[in-house]
Amino acid sequence: MIGCKNLVIMCMDFRFQISIYSWLKHRGVFGNCDVISVAGSSLNLLHDAEPKTFILNQIDLAHKKHGIDKILIFHHEDCAAVSGTPMDTEEQIRFHHEKMNLAEKVIVSYLPNVTVNKYFISHKGQFYPSIVEHPNSASTRTSIKNSNALRV
Repeated sequence: MIGCKNLVIMCMDFRFQISIYSWLKHRGVFGNCDVISVAGSSLNLLHDAEPKTFILNQIDLAHKKHGIDKILIFHHEDCAAVSGTPMDTEEQIRFHHEKMNLAEKVIVSYLPNVTVNKYFISHKGQFYPSIVEHPNSASTRTSIKNSNALRV
């Protein structure tokens, strides 16, 4: 099987693409990853509908054809997919990490041996890793207030 080891699930929002790709390149992941770029990122996994099936089919394809064993999920500040409830940055970080943790549970119920890393990105280009939820999750344990956000 010819392939890569990483799958990135990110939002299609252009405002965050350069930050994400730079972050991936700096860590040696860019060029060794499949990418699912869709409005709302992994939020699509939280509904029993066509978007969930689409994302799971893409994950399955990347796993079967390319041998991915790690999934990196990126959510971002002021995502239009969750508009309607005004939140400050800290509230958004909490909200998105809760949703990414739920998405991780969907993913690992489908592919139990995959590692899932989750990050929230602020407008300032800071990456906030998620709190570890699943035993296969490799995200760094951090608190939101005391977090040393990762920079590109």
